[in-house]
Amino acid sequence: MYLIANVVDGSSIANEPVHQFLEIYENFMPGWLAMTLAVILVVISQIKINVTNAYSGSLAWTNSYTRLTKTYPGRMVFVLFNLAIALILMEANMFDFLNSILGFYANCGIAWIAVVASDIVFNKYILKLSPKVPEFRRGMLYNINPVGFGSMAVSAILSILVFFGAFGSAIKPYSPIVALVLALVLPPILAVATKGKYYLRRTDDGIDLPMFDEHGNPSDELVMCHVSGMEFERPDMIASNVPGPNGEKQYISSLSLSTDKTGEHILPPQ
Repeated sequence: MYLIANVVDGSSIANEPVHQFLEIYENFMPGWLAMTLAVILVVISQIKINVTNAYSGSLAWTNSYTRLTKTYPGRMVFVLFNLAIALILMEANMFDFLNSILGFYANCGIAWIAVVASDIVFNKYILKLSPKVPEFRRGMLYNINPVGFGSMAVSAILSILVFFGAFGSAIKPYSPIVALVLALVLPPILAVATKGKYYLRRTDDGIDLPMFDEHGNPSDELVMCHVSGMEFERPDMIASNVPGPNGEKQYISSLSLSTDKTGEHILPPQ
């Protein structure tokens, strides 16, 4: 806003970070020093941002890919994949259409954040239909929970339609509000309609060891995964539906269970 309001032709350079810092620094230091510091700050901040995004993005890609395909190619594959997407966007001069991308993405982002907030506030603490302890292990969850997935899909799709003018130009600027309102209202409605049935497929993971220690922290006790032969901490483990050679109970890690293509290790629903 400072560049647009105070610099000639500022609107054409306002989306370039180096100019944002340069215009401020030049007010109280020589031009050469202002340029040097502006470039250093931009380079450091961009490296930090891109490394963080590459790593966190690879987590999301890996989890989604493993969950859908039941294969685990390794996180490094998706670090490179994420970097490739970033490079393509950069070479395509993303700044030229950044506002359109962010305007479109904002509707999805608002829908996602508001659905999570609504589920926590209303379904977890007020209606008490959502479990207090978050669950992530395959076998303990249904493939799709209509409360979260349905709420986000409806709110995001309708708000995007509003964003592109499907319901007229008068309501078009209010697409983020449409996303927010729907995302806040739909989760408790769907949770009540389904009676919270699809939050948990099971409530017992088949392991007798406590999930938490005496201080309420996740237990660090190690349990052997009979598929990978590696030890994992208690919260990451679940009983396997496949008994041992002598009929004894065996345990499997969430990663090994995620790559179980046949589903033979998954415990039956309760």
